[in-house]
Amino acid sequence: MKVLIIGGGKIGYYLAKSFSTRGNSVTVVESDRVRGQRFANEIDVPVIWGDGSSAAILQKAGVQTCDVLIAVTGRDEDNLVACQSAKQLFGVKKTVAKVNNPKNTSAITALGIDYVVSSTEYIIQKLEHDASNSRLKELFRIEGGAASVFDVDLPRDYVFDRKMIQDISLPENCNIISITRDGELIIPRGKTKLLGGDQVLVIAENGAAAEVRRALKIK
Repeated sequence: MKVLIIGGGKIGYYLAKSFSTRGNSVTVVESDRVRGQRFANEIDVPVIWGDGSSAAILQKAGVQTCDVLIAVTGRDEDNLVACQSAKQLFGVKKTVAKVNNPKNTSAITALGIDYVVSSTEYIIQKLEHDASNSRLKELFRIEGGAASVFDVDLPRDYVFDRKMIQDISLPENCNIISITRDGELIIPRGKTKLLGGDQVLVIAENGAAAEVRRALKIK
């Protein structure tokens, strides 16, 4: 999959790192030369300097051949223009825009952007979930509610500590998509070991939370 990311801030950095680690083709557009150079030095992906809301810059970055454009700058209007240009001028099928002001969410959605993500709303949801005592929390639903992404907090005395994922009998309708360990993101494989204290993201079909809890031995 070819991914074009507009904005080389923290969110753009982690998106580029995650997508490239999974074998996707990633290009980043950043308007700040210093930040763009630092970005290029830390992640082996092409970085185009310029305004991501400019059609000329988007074309230079290869928008005409990308599968998805993700706009995560600090300006909602720039994210909107980048997404609209990608869809209307270059025929990009999927666009994602970060919304810094939650009040703009409905307006941007109405303008045809496929996915609108409010970082403010996410933080609120995250804090609400963290207030729960459960070690398995639903973060959000996708595909119209057909599946959910869960945040699983493994205890320090985890029963499967140092056990490989391939040796755990997970339900067929779920998959471990990432592990955060000591602040670092890990894209897991079958031989990746789970450790007590890991924070795990799991995607599962709707209604499978109980199965995931049982399979991972989470209370």
